[in-house]
Amino acid sequence: MKTLLIQPPLLLSDLYGDLAAAGSELAPQGLCSLATIARQKHYDVSILDAAALKLTADETIQHILEIEPDIVGFTLYTIFVDAVQYITSELKKRYHGKGKNIITLVGGSHATLSGSKVLQESPSFDMACIGEGEVTFPAILDAIINDKDLKDVSGIVFRDKSGNIDATGKRPLLSDLDSLPFPDWSLLPELKKYYRPAGDSIKRSPSAGLVTSRGCSGKCYFCFPWQLGKTIRYHSASYVYGMFLDLIENYGIRDIYIQDDTFVMNKDNVIEFCNILIKENVDVTWACHGRIDHLDRELLQSMKKSGCWQVSLGIESGSNKILKTINKGTTVEQNFEALNLCKEVGIDVKGLFMIGSFGENHETIEETKSFINKAYLTDFHMSFFTPLAGTAAIKIWHKYGHFDPSKGSFLTKSPSFIPFDLTEEELVHFRKLILKKFYLRPRIIRNYLLKLFLLRNSSKIMLSAVAFLKYVYRK
Repeated sequence: MKTLLIQPPLLLSDLYGDLAAAGSELAPQGLCSLATIARQKHYDVSILDAAALKLTADETIQHILEIEPDIVGFTLYTIFVDAVQYITSELKKRYHGKGKNIITLVGGSHATLSGSKVLQESPSFDMACIGEGEVTFPAILDAIINDKDLKDVSGIVFRDKSGNIDATGKRPLLSDLDSLPFPDWSLLPELKKYYRPAGDSIKRSPSAGLVTSRGCSGKCYFCFPWQLGKTIRYHSASYVYGMFLDLIENYGIRDIYIQDDTFVMNKDNVIEFCNILIKENVDVTWACHGRIDHLDRELLQSMKKSGCWQVSLGIESGSNKILKTINKGTTVEQNFEALNLCKEVGIDVKGLFMIGSFGENHETIEETKSFINKAYLTDFHMSFFTPLAGTAAIKIWHKYGHFDPSKGSFLTKSPSFIPFDLTEEELVHFRKLILKKFYLRPRIIRNYLLKLFLLRNSSKIMLSAVAFLKYVYRK
């Protein structure tokens, strides 16, 4: 029985709008891990990354029909729902027209947060994997192929033979992430050709992304970190080093972007990892995310010495009022202190901000503008605050403004939540203005000109620059 796992089609222009050329194109590590594990158990599983191949929904359907799988599994984030519903509906029609059947499976954050609701709203979905899938996915294949009762597979929602929706309860989260095999990246389109981080997160090419931890203990209203647990689970330092070495030696990667927000929260593990890179004299540059209140001089110095060149920090706003309203758990003063420490150590900082948060007004935007002008920031990203499904924000947005969920969850394309004291036009205007003032400063322009000397980075950076100029100057 043939199984095809699919990263749904999503053009960068749909996600980033006019800034598409600067957007991230990262390999789907989750799908790659699922396929690797299933193949080790001798199941016939392959991957179609429709996003990387820049396929349309109809082209994706055509590729699936040519492969003729018995089971198709889709990554399901909120932004993918419409496309996956369309694709699975068409597949059901085409297969039934030939007297065949195809089993449709979804998994990922939207499925996990929605539970049974995801099947209720999507008649073409047969089954949903809830939570982590590394153990559940092979169990699903075993049950389907060997005609076993799906009720015995923990962590799923499925339609029984009568069409009723049944749920089997939660599967315990993995306690030992190191028990997982390294993802077999060869199952995807060529890493060096089809994937790369955003233009402002690349030091040199080829570059790739990695996830090294799961879960979060944070309580920010705009995020839903608890879908994979409040307790953070980490790959060990030696395991992360092994993943680095695999990408370097087998795929020619020279720059790695650690995507998980919680990476630096395990200080001892990070320092151990850095010491391994230093001891082994690994030729790699790397960047990561971090949290302001978990940075200190010792940690940053170890990171710098081992090749870390940038840390992305969720600053969100330059207003203490906003930070308190969104339950960020940090202050403007803490943010300034952490950024100054990064400057002293010599690590670049990509500041991650949101505009249009709960309580946002002209005064708080001016505070954010002032913060950006004064703070040590070498790169900058600003998205529109959006109440997402499963977050605390989705329950309380009506206290702070107007929300139109029909506009989707494209945080970087257009605002769907408008605070009472602002208009949509003002949010777009202020975002463009802030981006323009930041990136057109001589210091920032000089930094990017220096990057251009790394010739293999030049195309991504030039495309990003053109997209930026079109965005900020287009009326």
